[in-house]
Amino acid sequence: MSLAADLTSLSSTLDQMLERVEAAATEVRGTDRDDVLGDLYEVERHLRSANRRLSRALKEIPTP
Repeated sequence: MSLAADLTSLSSTLDQMLERVEAAATEVRGTDRDDVLGDLYEVERHLRSANRRLSRALKEIPTP
């Protein structure tokens, strides 16, 4: 598998992880677990940042 294909697959996995974290945040929102909600928002922020950086890296990889 090529580097671009590996990184594209990783980006897809990050998208799936974001969906799951968002779903967990939705479940916790409105409860008395603000501590957990804050942590989930922080995880979401880091995953989004990682996905943006990965997208930039993918744009720099030459295509055959």
